[in-house]
Amino acid sequence: MTTLQDHPVSGGQTLPHMPVARRDSVWRRFRRASPFALIYSAAILIFYTIIFIIPFGTGIWLAFQNWDFITNPKFVGLRNFTKAFTDQYFWQALEKTVLFSVVEISLGLTIALLFALALSQILGKWQNFYLSVYYLPVITPLVVSIYLWRWLYRPTGGAFNTLLSSVGLPEQPFLASPQQALWAITLVVIWAHLGTGIVLFLAGINDVPESLFEAARLDGAGFWQSFFKITLPLIRPVLVYQMVVSVIGTVQMFEAFFLIPGPGFSTRTLALYTYELGFRALNLGYGAAVSLIIFVMLLGATVFQLRRWRIEWEH
Repeated sequence: MTTLQDHPVSGGQTLPHMPVARRDSVWRRFRRASPFALIYSAAILIFYTIIFIIPFGTGIWLAFQNWDFITNPKFVGLRNFTKAFTDQYFWQALEKTVLFSVVEISLGLTIALLFALALSQILGKWQNFYLSVYYLPVITPLVVSIYLWRWLYRPTGGAFNTLLSSVGLPEQPFLASPQQALWAITLVVIWAHLGTGIVLFLAGINDVPESLFEAARLDGAGFWQSFFKITLPLIRPVLVYQMVVSVIGTVQMFEAFFLIPGPGFSTRTLALYTYELGFRALNLGYGAAVSLIIFVMLLGATVFQLRRWRIEWEH
């Protein structure tokens, strides 16, 4: 809603009937909203509160308690947090998590980008066909994919060891070896998430104006020169987004390490360690504290990546 006012100018003259916006108050807009919109918004708020806010608040409260499901919770202050930083198992799990995340993100994004580049050179229905094939692992339930890979990794009768034997190479204890188990699981996760990276990278590459490549070809630039000078800088937002999502996903990865456990502590990441603390050792307070530490780490890593990208983009 607007009103019309006369605005004075120099010399005592006025400009009549200049519209001036009148901002409605929040309460007035709220009263004018339709009942359906209010009910829909309230339902979303209730759902979000039950699913996210209450569990998150409970986790923060538990992080300062000592509770084993049997006795009453006891407030212990920061003891759970100080215990984590002196716990050798926490540091071992952190080391495995960092190794897994670095290899999965760097190798997974590189492979996805190369596949997207190859698909960008294919036009028409064949591009959609290959894209559908590469995306199949994403829409396949992760549990199903994990059990499929467990069969492939079997020491006797597994597809990989059968292939190695057929070419005269020794069979490998992929999941029974402390040196190989973590990397075997990393390969499973890369395969399961590869399709998402290909789709996002391909969308970014297809969004680059073709005129830029034509100008580069006229200047004598080759394929890889055009890639590093044109494609890669222009798809950087897609790359940053995938890095942020991948960091969060790899640190939170639980199913693969739970269903394909390696020997000893060779594949125990922070997510699996948190589960063991809370539901096997029944140390809910300490497990919640480790979860809160993971949350702070992820929040810090996300903010750092976004701020770094924004600074690079502005310059």
